[in-house]
Amino acid sequence: MDNTQRNSQALTKRIDVSTAQLAQRFENIIALAPISAPERNATAIDAYQLEVETAALIRAAEDILTLTRTLKEIWLSGQLDTIGESKFNERTERAARGVLEALDKVVSNKGESLRI
Repeated sequence: MDNTQRNSQALTKRIDVSTAQLAQRFENIIALAPISAPERNATAIDAYQLEVETAALIRAAEDILTLTRTLKEIWLSGQLDTIGESKFNERTERAARGVLEALDKVVSNKGESLRI
Protein backbone atom coordinates (compact mmCIF):
# COMPACT_ATOMS: atom_id res chain seq x y z
CA MET A 1 0.00 0.00 0.00
CA ASP A 2 1.48 3.34 -0.98
CA ASN A 3 1.56 6.35 1.34
CA THR A 4 -1.46 8.00 -0.30
CA GLN A 5 -3.60 5.10 0.94
CA ARG A 6 -2.41 5.40 4.55
CA ASN A 7 -4.62 8.25 5.70
CA SER A 8 -7.95 7.88 7.42
CA GLN A 9 -10.02 9.22 4.51
CA ALA A 10 -8.61 6.69 2.03
CA LEU A 11 -8.97 3.85 4.52
CA THR A 12 -12.54 4.86 5.34
CA LYS A 13 -13.38 4.97 1.64
CA ARG A 14 -11.84 1.53 1.15
CA ILE A 15 -13.89 0.18 4.07
CA ASP A 16 -17.09 1.67 2.63
CA VAL A 17 -16.44 0.27 -0.84
CA SER A 18 -15.59 -3.19 0.52
CA THR A 19 -18.64 -3.43 2.76
CA ALA A 20 -20.93 -2.15 -0.01
CA GLN A 21 -19.53 -4.75 -2.39
CA LEU A 22 -20.01 -7.50 0.19
CA ALA A 23 -23.62 -6.46 0.80
CA GLN A 24 -24.33 -6.21 -2.94
CA ARG A 25 -22.98 -9.71 -3.59
CA PHE A 26 -25.09 -11.08 -0.76
CA GLU A 27 -28.18 -9.35 -2.17
CA ASN A 28 -27.44 -10.84 -5.59
CA ILE A 29 -27.29 -14.33 -4.08
CA ILE A 30 -30.59 -13.79 -2.26
CA ALA A 31 -32.18 -12.55 -5.51
CA LEU A 32 -31.12 -15.78 -7.25
CA ALA A 33 -32.51 -17.99 -4.49
CA PRO A 34 -36.07 -18.43 -5.77
CA ILE A 35 -36.41 -21.02 -8.50
CA SER A 36 -37.54 -19.07 -11.57
CA ALA A 37 -38.46 -21.90 -13.94
CA PRO A 38 -38.50 -25.68 -13.75
CA GLU A 39 -36.61 -25.90 -17.03
CA ARG A 40 -33.25 -27.57 -17.02
CA ASN A 41 -31.49 -24.77 -18.95
CA ALA A 42 -32.86 -22.03 -16.69
CA THR A 43 -31.82 -23.99 -13.63
CA ALA A 44 -28.32 -24.46 -15.04
CA ILE A 45 -28.03 -20.73 -15.74
CA ASP A 46 -29.22 -19.88 -12.23
CA ALA A 47 -26.75 -22.37 -10.74
CA TYR A 48 -23.90 -20.85 -12.73
CA GLN A 49 -24.87 -17.31 -11.68
CA LEU A 50 -25.06 -18.49 -8.09
CA GLU A 51 -21.54 -19.92 -8.34
CA VAL A 52 -20.23 -16.66 -9.81
CA GLU A 53 -21.88 -14.54 -7.12
CA THR A 54 -20.67 -16.87 -4.39
CA ALA A 55 -17.10 -16.60 -5.68
CA ALA A 56 -17.44 -12.81 -5.78
CA LEU A 57 -18.84 -12.80 -2.23
CA ILE A 58 -15.86 -14.83 -1.02
CA ARG A 59 -13.49 -12.49 -2.83
CA ALA A 60 -15.18 -9.46 -1.18
CA ALA A 61 -14.86 -11.08 2.25
CA GLU A 62 -11.18 -11.79 1.58
CA ASP A 63 -10.70 -8.13 0.59
CA ILE A 64 -12.15 -7.07 3.93
CA LEU A 65 -9.86 -9.49 5.76
CA THR A 66 -6.90 -8.08 3.83
CA LEU A 67 -7.98 -4.57 4.77
CA THR A 68 -8.19 -5.45 8.47
CA ARG A 69 -4.73 -6.99 8.31
CA THR A 70 -3.40 -3.87 6.61
CA LEU A 71 -5.00 -1.67 9.26
CA LYS A 72 -3.38 -3.75 12.00
CA GLU A 73 0.03 -3.55 10.33
CA ILE A 74 -0.24 0.20 9.83
CA TRP A 75 -1.44 0.73 13.40
CA LEU A 76 1.30 -1.45 14.91
CA SER A 77 4.02 0.27 12.89
CA GLY A 78 2.67 3.68 13.92
CA GLN A 79 2.11 4.87 10.37
CA LEU A 80 -1.66 5.35 10.58
CA ASP A 81 -2.22 9.03 9.87
CA THR A 82 -5.18 9.83 12.10
CA ILE A 83 -3.69 12.11 14.76
CA GLY A 84 -5.12 15.59 14.69
CA GLU A 85 -7.75 14.77 12.09
CA SER A 86 -10.62 14.25 14.46
CA LYS A 87 -12.63 16.75 16.46
CA PHE A 88 -13.24 13.97 18.94
CA ASN A 89 -9.51 13.82 19.67
CA GLU A 90 -9.43 17.57 20.27
CA ARG A 91 -12.43 17.38 22.63
CA THR A 92 -10.87 14.49 24.50
CA GLU A 93 -7.59 16.36 24.84
CA ARG A 94 -9.34 19.49 26.19
CA ALA A 95 -11.36 17.41 28.66
CA ALA A 96 -8.20 15.62 29.82
CA ARG A 97 -6.44 18.96 30.37
CA GLY A 98 -9.44 20.20 32.36
CA VAL A 99 -9.39 17.10 34.55
CA LEU A 100 -5.64 17.47 35.06
CA GLU A 101 -6.00 21.12 36.09
CA ALA A 102 -8.83 20.27 38.51
CA LEU A 103 -6.75 17.44 39.96
CA ASP A 104 -3.78 19.78 40.40
CA LYS A 105 -6.01 22.26 42.27
CA VAL A 106 -7.32 19.52 44.55
CA VAL A 107 -3.84 18.25 45.28
CA SER A 108 -2.48 21.77 45.91
CA ASN A 109 -5.45 22.62 48.21
CA LYS A 110 -4.91 19.42 50.22
CA GLY A 111 -1.24 20.27 50.53
CA GLU A 112 -2.11 23.70 51.93
CA SER A 113 -4.60 22.25 54.40
CA LEU A 114 -2.01 19.76 55.60
CA ARG A 115 0.49 22.54 56.20
CA ILE A 116 -1.83 24.42 58.56
